[in-house]
Amino acid sequence: MTIILGILCLGLIIFLHELGHFFAARLCGVKVESFSIGMGPVLFHKTIKDTDYRISLLPFGGYCGMKGEQAFKEALENNLDIIPSESGSFYAVHPLKRALIAMAGPFMNLFFAIIAFSIIAMVGYTYYSAGNQVIMADEIYPEIQSVSHEAGLKTGDKILKINNSPVKTFSDISEIVGTNPENKLDFEILRDNEIFNIEITPKLDTESGLGKIGILNWIEPVIESVDNDSLAFNAGLLPQDRIVAINNILIRNTAEIRKNIYSNDYSTFQVERIIDGEKRLLEFNFFVKQDEPIGLQFAVPQHEAKKYSFFPAISYGIKETNKMIGLTFKSISLLFKGINLTNAVSGPVRITVMLGDTVQSGFSAGFRTGLVSTLNFLALISVSLFIMNLLPIPILDGGL
Repeated sequence: MTIILGILCLGLIIFLHELGHFFAARLCGVKVESFSIGMGPVLFHKTIKDTDYRISLLPFGGYCGMKGEQAFKEALENNLDIIPSESGSFYAVHPLKRALIAMAGPFMNLFFAIIAFSIIAMVGYTYYSAGNQVIMADEIYPEIQSVSHEAGLKTGDKILKINNSPVKTFSDISEIVGTNPENKLDFEILRDNEIFNIEITPKLDTESGLGKIGILNWIEPVIESVDNDSLAFNAGLLPQDRIVAINNILIRNTAEIRKNIYSNDYSTFQVERIIDGEKRLLEFNFFVKQDEPIGLQFAVPQHEAKKYSFFPAISYGIKETNKMIGLTFKSISLLFKGINLTNAVSGPVRITVMLGDTVQSGFSAGFRTGLVSTLNFLALISVSLFIMNLLPIPILDGGL
């Protein structure tokens, strides 16, 4: 089912792309001889008004076959002085019309991205993210380099702004840092009721192609759920319990729980629980085996994205699409900085699986969640397709 959903969604993007070429060709007086969704052997076809409409075997692609579009190649191969052209053929029309036909496909994808982001803005969505308070990653995982810690950031600090852009959640921080590897950023920090600035340069993670500064999100140690038959369940921990100490060491966030659990030894959890409207401090002891999960899930703050009316939503869609174009070009430039292409770049099969997973898991969480996650992914692919097709590389359908 995952593969099928992925193929259907990719098929939609390809269909819109080829439809752009199709309508532009018809508008410019070029005869469309074939229109196919998919590549390779033809599975089904039907001729309507001189156009053979096809569904082909391989779903990763498609084409809009126009009369005479191979004439340029034939002229080169036969050393002809002019490109042969017949009435209704691609090279019989004005060069500006040929450019319009070539660009119509990628611009149809760009238009779809704008519509997708606009729908997301009108529908709105719920997302989960920790706040803007941070933990130094090297304090929990000593093997991780924390450039933010080296620059002067401390656990418990709140990041208010990055390059004068306000940040309210850890997702905001991740987006800015992740898209600015090796770029110096100005952080406005709140510490002990004092505000000051620190400059931090995110390190390029060659495995993912993202910028990282070595911080973790701060999540309050309030239990949201306890897995059945887990260590914590059998010890007696309950949802809404707040872990305040482990082995008499103060716990301020969930990362410190991992740091202070003694593997292959008994751990004593000091827990704050509300009983009959009063806070009680309780103790729970259990044996923690090496690398065995204790079975606790913690509450991550819920946020509701702003909903827009129709025209503001269109404006939002244009801004998000423009932003996505900038990020895509930035990602392309990172390919030349030694990143691991195997992990950072996805091929058609992997994209199909990822897209199918997104659709399936999204809609299983609710219609709105599924719609937003699917449209986000499709918009990302559409923008990428738009840019790749405008590059002067024939194999990418580019070059005019």
